[in-house]
Amino acid sequence: MKRLRLILINVCVLLGLLLLVSIISYFVAANRIQSFFEMTGPNQVTYLQKDSLAMFVHIPDIKIYDNWGTPQQKLTTERRTNNLGFREDNDIVKKLPNEYRVLVTGDSHTDGVLKHNPQSFINIWEEKLNASDSLTYYNCINGGVGYYTFRNYLGFLKKYKYLKPDMYIINVFTGNDFREAPIFEDNRTSVGNVFRNSYTRLKKKFYSAEKKAIPFSQGIEQTLYFQSFPSEKEKALRLAKKYLLEIKALCAQENIQLVVTLLPSKIETNPAFKSKIQSLFDIDADAMQANEELTNDLIAWLHTENIVNYNLKPPLAQATEKVYWDEDLHINPKAHEIIGGFLFENVLPSH
Repeated sequence: MKRLRLILINVCVLLGLLLLVSIISYFVAANRIQSFFEMTGPNQVTYLQKDSLAMFVHIPDIKIYDNWGTPQQKLTTERRTNNLGFREDNDIVKKLPNEYRVLVTGDSHTDGVLKHNPQSFINIWEEKLNASDSLTYYNCINGGVGYYTFRNYLGFLKKYKYLKPDMYIINVFTGNDFREAPIFEDNRTSVGNVFRNSYTRLKKKFYSAEKKAIPFSQGIEQTLYFQSFPSEKEKALRLAKKYLLEIKALCAQENIQLVVTLLPSKIETNPAFKSKIQSLFDIDADAMQANEELTNDLIAWLHTENIVNYNLKPPLAQATEKVYWDEDLHINPKAHEIIGGFLFENVLPSH
């Protein structure tokens, strides 16, 4: 009896310690998630600021130089914003009588990992439009912001609808916008969310050096996330539809032409890279299709809602040159050139 009581006491102490560790771990992880949205990180404070509608936007009138890359691909990028924080060299002024204004948003791929702002697909498209029409002045504004997902795209339009855009383009990055959608909700520090994020972070710590060398956030992390939590795919798609419906309604109210483009990750456009990732991380065939499956589901839904959309996978997959940076797997200048040309050939501004 005495021995049994001692065992029970030890078990209770152990359970108490486990509970205490779990509580501490939860609050540490929850704080880590929440601190991102406070925009206080060293990389955030120089470039981003909190916003009540879009959650966060670029700081206006800045110029930052970043040196990065691989030995084969070295680059100094100029992160420059105008008077409203857009990735444009020219300031936004009063809309001209003959101006057709296009507001474009997206995540860091749209924001652009480029040497100069004019290299973005938005500015390349703008140049082609203006060269083809002497009567209309096309002003295509790059409103891409790193980390953006569906909730931001709605808030961004709410914030800048006063600029009276004639067209609103959302460049959805299908490589991580779905995975990020639940994190940007108000319940981001729920036990379920904290557990899933903590599990993902812990899993990374045990990866080999070869796995850790791969840039996770541009397509791979989403694939691995949905492999571990397949039920989250339905939630992510539901959130995407929810915000896109609100955007559609707001565009109709403001007489704005809505266009959605879908930008794939390197996994979807490069079979050799896809095979390498699948083998390296031992991902089963079904899980490997998660990004493409969600993209196709969203495209089918966009068609039912009569929302104009374009899949950018075909033109990027057909490219004979590299279209993603080796260092971080963002689209490179060649991809921007291809997308700019594709938009010129396919997207018809409605006057």
